[in-house]
Amino acid sequence: ILYILLAIIVVVLLIVVIGLILPKTRTLTKQTIYNASVEKVYNMVTNNVDWKYRTSLDDLVIVETNGDIEVWDEITGGNIIRFKTCEKKPYSFYSFDMEGKLFKGYWFAEFKSADNGGTLFIATESIEYKNPFIRTLAYLFMDLDKFMEAYQQELRIKIENNWCRMKAINELSNIKDITELG
Repeated sequence: ILYILLAIIVVVLLIVVIGLILPKTRTLTKQTIYNASVEKVYNMVTNNVDWKYRTSLDDLVIVETNGDIEVWDEITGGNIIRFKTCEKKPYSFYSFDMEGKLFKGYWFAEFKSADNGGTLFIATESIEYKNPFIRTLAYLFMDLDKFMEAYQQELRIKIENNWCRMKAINELSNIKDITELG
């Protein structure tokens, strides 16, 4: 038992030491082109009332609205992340701060006209983990690129008016999963 306890302490210390070496902040920028006007993309991104196309969320609660500034909570699996609008420049720029139990950060997006008449959407997310232990685990298990890619793909489906199609595909996938269990 003493060796098991000692091994656990060594692993935890190793995780903390690695976390102290890793950068405090993770920042990622992703871009994509949507086949819709800058105005349409901007309005969809900044509309927190219409969030149901985001399959990763269980709920989104708008806590406060004061002009263009909004405070809202996004709930996933019991975890709550608080967001607050920092800046809105219609059809060109949108940013917000975010904070959860384990991290804080910011997100911003630029909206530019693309050559094809669509919109070049450039989003940057920056996250600072609150302690070295969580930082190490987040670098190992939280794929920021995957989260941003999923958001951009769900937004693409919503923008291209295929949300009903996405919902049907998800329901069929759930049915398939259930039939595989039986």
